[in-house]
Amino acid sequence: MNFIKRGFLGITRKKGKSLILLAVIFILGNLISGAISIQQATGNVESTVKERLGTAATIDIDYDEWDAMSDSEMESLEMEEISVDLIKEIGELSYVKYYDYNMTFWLGSESIERYQDEDLDDEMEEDMMFGPSMDFTLKGINYAPVIDFEEQKGKLVDGRVFTQEEVDGGSSVAVISKKLAEENNLNVGDTFTLANDVYTYDYNTGEGDLVTSRDVVLEVIGLFEPQEAKKETEENSESDMMVLMEDTEYYNTMYVPNEVVIDETKYNWEESLKADEELAEMMEEEEESFEYYSPIYYLNNQEDIEAFTEEVKPLLPELYTVISASDQYDNIAGPIESMSKLAKYVLIVAVIATVLITGLVVLLFLRDRKRELGIYLSLGEKRSRVVGQILIEVMVVAVVGITLSLFSGNLLAQQVSDTLMRADDNNEEYFEEYYYEGISTDLTADDVMDSYEVTLNSSYVLGFYGVGLVTILISTIIPLIYIVRLNPKKILM
Repeated sequence: MNFIKRGFLGITRKKGKSLILLAVIFILGNLISGAISIQQATGNVESTVKERLGTAATIDIDYDEWDAMSDSEMESLEMEEISVDLIKEIGELSYVKYYDYNMTFWLGSESIERYQDEDLDDEMEEDMMFGPSMDFTLKGINYAPVIDFEEQKGKLVDGRVFTQEEVDGGSSVAVISKKLAEENNLNVGDTFTLANDVYTYDYNTGEGDLVTSRDVVLEVIGLFEPQEAKKETEENSESDMMVLMEDTEYYNTMYVPNEVVIDETKYNWEESLKADEELAEMMEEEEESFEYYSPIYYLNNQEDIEAFTEEVKPLLPELYTVISASDQYDNIAGPIESMSKLAKYVLIVAVIATVLITGLVVLLFLRDRKRELGIYLSLGEKRSRVVGQILIEVMVVAVVGITLSLFSGNLLAQQVSDTLMRADDNNEEYFEEYYYEGISTDLTADDVMDSYEVTLNSSYVLGFYGVGLVTILISTIIPLIYIVRLNPKKILM
């Protein structure tokens, strides 16, 4: 009789043993299936969240290292500024798609009004102000196409962006928000006037006196609108108000060449020193620079961040480090990482247990069939065909068990992971916003949980069948050594 046919008959004739083997494989298969499902889901979360975090990176002080320094180390520390040459050198690395470096300054105006969101009350609006004449943010740029527009933070809806000649020469031109333009009846080609007010402050009362001022006349060359939609919620929670405040600040931001910001910063600082003798004495021995740039780099893809960081760190002055948006992943995805590690350990244990338990079950069944196998061998059947018969019997049952556990294990993974996610969500309702100049995200625990999804897709099915069948095959091959060593003469004597 053909050994393949004998294999299928062996399954049907020994239904009890086949059912026992099926039950063992089904139970262990559930563990393997669940572990693979969770690992696949956590892997999808990582890629989804990191994609949302983007490829932005910047250079800033490592505040963790700063806090760890002793008093003596702090006294001997000589901080260096990040130079433009260094910023450009880093920007020339192959990992960088494009980059910019920005200066920021705040000005007021008597001729135009600040845009105010109707959903923000006056008290909230006042909380956003840092002092007199700070209604408008001047954001200096060196990258003429405006990197915020390239990265879809804003979109140019009218006019144009800067030319490189305007940027290099510090031309008095600006790109402003459409809402701010509508608030003040401004169009492309119009000019408006800001005021660079210089105040002296009484440090006891906190009051300031205006000592001098100069006008800053800018021409509107373009209008933009934010691309990031405002969050719509039923309740005006504190986080929602923060989003509204940030949106309002962006509407009142004006893009100008860096040289414009440098000139106004220098003027304001020099006039402040003239008006405040005490401040001038304090700063007399200091070599004051008016150029404080915040670099921002956008890399080609997420995979470049680690290599970019390793290559940049040796170039940086002491205490500086590379900050990227993806650094936050470890903070916001703690529950996901915990589940991934747990699933990894469960998978390892389940594979080992499957090899041992299934191997032991198959070995016990073979010992009970020792006489049957001896008869096959004594009749001249090749050992390879006998081994093939046993493999068919085990693997057919294994395919059925694995197929059943494919669905139940996936369902088990959904239930377990949902329970773990809810437990973590109760412990930590939200993640704090992570912000650096040019890098910000407001991802919450809900965002991470929404990205986590246990699905029954082709990669999971193929992965599970691959791991399951290979594991069963290994657990079957080990006991088959018993058949190879069988001596039919001794068995039949």
